[in-house]
Amino acid sequence: MVVSMSISYLLMYFPLAIAVSCVIGATRHEKNHLIVDQTVRNAVWITMFMLTIYAVLQVVSWMV
Repeated sequence: MVVSMSISYLLMYFPLAIAVSCVIGATRHEKNHLIVDQTVRNAVWITMFMLTIYAVLQVVSWMV
């Protein structure tokens, strides 16, 4: 069994990840280049975290 996801859910992920990353970056820094730097780092971190969770759930789904 393969865990499938609609493309519309994936399209909703990107603005959400960017918004969350911007808020985190803006609360930690005041200078624009530092906010953008923090935003990119957080967006990558959140994406990698979500992909790791997806991979674990995919493996568990194959075992069941």
